[in-house]
Amino acid sequence: MDQELIISPNDKRQYSLITLPNQLECLIISDPNTKISGACLEICVGWLDDPKEYQGIAHFCEHMLFMGSEKYPTQNDYTSFIQLHSGSYNASTWLQRTKYHFSIENDAFVGGLDRFAQFFICPLFDSSCIEREMNAVESEFNLSLADDQSRLWEIFVQQSDPQSTFNRFGCGNLLTLNKPEIRDQLLQFYDKYYCSSLMKLVVYTDKSTQELGQIVHDIFSLVPNKGRKRPLHLDNPFKGQFSQVDVVGIKQEDYLFLNFVIPNYEKKYLGQPESYITHVLGHEGQNSLASFLKDEGLVTELIVGSQRLNDQVSEIYFEISLTEEGFDNYEKVIGFVFQQIDKIKEKGVKKEIFDEIAQIKHLEFKFKENSSSVLEYIEKLSENMHKYPKNHIIYGDYAYEQFDPESVNEILGYLNPNNMIIFLRSPSFAEDKDDEDFMQETYCKTKYRKQQISNEIFQIIKNSNNLKAEKTHKIIDIFPPNIYIPQNFDVIQEKDENQYPIKIFENDYIRCFHLKDNQFPICKGSFGIQLFPNQDFVIDQNERVLFDLWSNIFYSQFEETLYNAECAGLSYNLDSAYNFVAFKVHGFNDSIFKFYKDFIQYLLDFHKQPKKYVKKHIFQVQIDDLQDRYENYFMKSPYDLNASYWKCLIYKSGKFMKEQLREVEIKMNDFIQFTEKLFKTIRMQIYFHGNISKDTALNLCQLTNQIFSEFSEPNKQIQPLQIIKIQKNQTFIFEKLITENPEEPNSGLRISYQGDQSLDPTLNLYFDLLNSIISDPFENQLRTNEQLGYVVYTTKSNRRGIHFFNFIIISETKSTKQIANRIDIFLQSFLAQELAQLKEDQFEKVKLSYYKDQSQDYQNLNEKFKDFWNEILINQNDFDKKQKLKERIDSITHEKFLNFAHNLFKDSKRLEIHIINQKHLDWELEHQEKITECEWHNDLFQLN
Repeated sequence: MDQELIISPNDKRQYSLITLPNQLECLIISDPNTKISGACLEICVGWLDDPKEYQGIAHFCEHMLFMGSEKYPTQNDYTSFIQLHSGSYNASTWLQRTKYHFSIENDAFVGGLDRFAQFFICPLFDSSCIEREMNAVESEFNLSLADDQSRLWEIFVQQSDPQSTFNRFGCGNLLTLNKPEIRDQLLQFYDKYYCSSLMKLVVYTDKSTQELGQIVHDIFSLVPNKGRKRPLHLDNPFKGQFSQVDVVGIKQEDYLFLNFVIPNYEKKYLGQPESYITHVLGHEGQNSLASFLKDEGLVTELIVGSQRLNDQVSEIYFEISLTEEGFDNYEKVIGFVFQQIDKIKEKGVKKEIFDEIAQIKHLEFKFKENSSSVLEYIEKLSENMHKYPKNHIIYGDYAYEQFDPESVNEILGYLNPNNMIIFLRSPSFAEDKDDEDFMQETYCKTKYRKQQISNEIFQIIKNSNNLKAEKTHKIIDIFPPNIYIPQNFDVIQEKDENQYPIKIFENDYIRCFHLKDNQFPICKGSFGIQLFPNQDFVIDQNERVLFDLWSNIFYSQFEETLYNAECAGLSYNLDSAYNFVAFKVHGFNDSIFKFYKDFIQYLLDFHKQPKKYVKKHIFQVQIDDLQDRYENYFMKSPYDLNASYWKCLIYKSGKFMKEQLREVEIKMNDFIQFTEKLFKTIRMQIYFHGNISKDTALNLCQLTNQIFSEFSEPNKQIQPLQIIKIQKNQTFIFEKLITENPEEPNSGLRISYQGDQSLDPTLNLYFDLLNSIISDPFENQLRTNEQLGYVVYTTKSNRRGIHFFNFIIISETKSTKQIANRIDIFLQSFLAQELAQLKEDQFEKVKLSYYKDQSQDYQNLNEKFKDFWNEILINQNDFDKKQKLKERIDSITHEKFLNFAHNLFKDSKRLEIHIINQKHLDWELEHQEKITECEWHNDLFQLN
């Protein structure tokens, strides 16, 4: 290990930093326990380096590097090799960086690495691929055309100085790239910027650092060093460009954005002054601006963040979701923002706040666990190699070593109205979009109006300390210390021979599981609670809407507590499904114990006294928010709509959003009555995992039982989750015409083939193996060769032991009927050729590759908890599936698999979901209602 590199004492991997003869810096990571290897190379070139005449060329270059090299000229050689060996790959381009990465099984890593390296040694830039990949860039751009955030970004960019390199259309499209000399320009761009001295490489595998270092040396020393210097962008793109911009939004939501350009403070990362500012301004706990504005009924969400813009400047931004009243009084919201800024200036920069942030960051680093994703980890490290000194590549994000009030005060000085751009986005501006003062953004065609910040706003800001609350008793001030900061870091020494969760308590109310984890002896733990309340909301449409409203209000009223828990290192997830509510938390176990008791107590109080928690004006805000969420459902992309409708259609209890929209007219009294009866009956499952003793888990479980048994009866009638039963040679079709969003250019198709229902987990492996074999030829034929769309892939789904195999395509150029036809033709060819020609030894290689990928041991405590918790949620409890994987996969013979694949498609139990753009509609729609004339599978995993 390189002695200069600071790593966590909990990190057992070996690291080495090397510099190749061509000045390419590489971080070598050896993990003897991994079965997944990976590499990531980041080069400090991006959108800002695009020539003005060829905007998007950095992104286009990223696409073209996948299209073959002198050593491996076949266009899909790299991607096929990666997928054949259970890997994944991707790339991305941003302002000043482009990143390439892949993961793969260990035995194939060197082969994958050599193919990967050719991107940077001898790419072909084959002329035959130019038009096709330009169309892929165009399709990628079209995916974002109906996205409000992407549209706002392009308007933000256009507010910058036209002479600045920041004023670039980074994605690119046919308008900017389809030019006769584009290949020559690509070669010039690549030659100018793709240089080893501008690259940083991270590699991760099970080999020793010495062996891996030699492999990297032999392969990557061939990357040319052209002596290029890192391109620097040292201007302020927004100097003098401060104004208010009103933007026509697509979704039914109103947003206020405040942007303040500040100097780039990256070199002062030991003090993290930007992070201090965003923490105190974006805090959501007691006395916070967010909590105050929400309780005043002006906003539903407030986020404060920072972002690097170039080498010279960054920005502090406020992203604020406004209520109807907040939109009508957005100037007042701005005034309260400045009231908070003035309060921080008045109270001074607090060392105790910095120390609290530092304490958590240092604890997170000290007890840092391996990432569940090799790719995510090496991606972050490749970015850090450009950002931090060598010894802080891993530690830099956690440093917080030098309290820096001078820099914090300097940033606060930039948060003034003369250094502010206001963006106000609303669909209501559409009524005025044809006025002369509205302009049109060049690429996404978004209408917007630019004007000077009004004198009224300047006056409100000047007198912001005189603004008073009208509805809330909350105040804007410095928040108190966080009670969830952990103090006890002892690891329980109690011996537990159990490898898997065991049931430690069960009665009519509760089933409780526990596992004291010996694999990860660390002072962290997790818990999950699955609640089956009164089941009326599963059946009744009005009750379903009330349940959605209950979830929103419960979460919003508990938000201050949740936020403090999150700041103390706890991660959480609240999920409401068709017949249950689930909540899971992971973090330091000392914090978990406090939080668990607070959570249960709050759940009890909310049930007993809903009137105490739900103010009349907040109730109306939540009703409006739910109404907007339901309406925005139809503004989703075809990709998201397809997934949502699929869930609605396969479940008998699935609810169409148009039906729920009709039920939103809810009175306060309706909600109070619903809340009071929701937990009149209750059944729950609880799981404690990690550094938590059996006695502690039992005590918490019995406390929960005692609390709920005082006001609830056992729920003995849990509604089963029945799933559609499609007969052989039966096709169900659902069609949804996109009428709500005229900006959406795409259509989407999902074809699902249903398999048999089975309790045998081996069936899941058949579907996984099929996906491993079919995914690459499907994508290569329909995405790369036929250019049907940018999103083209296969996936499998398992719902309560009922399996589906899915083909998904999102297309801007073809109708869903045309896509369905192309999928059918592909399937015929695949079954007759690729599958028929699949030899037994080839199939065994696929099985082995899959086994190596799936038998990878758990990388951290939370990953293991989530896997076991999921087994409990579905009531399958297949905890030892990794240990049984070899036996199960060995039982799948070549002959059995071929029969399975042929029967799946020959039986043709098929569900088609068409999300149709109006420009693609060339037939009469006949299938627009929920499927009712069908049979339903009973739930084999029903909790009883």
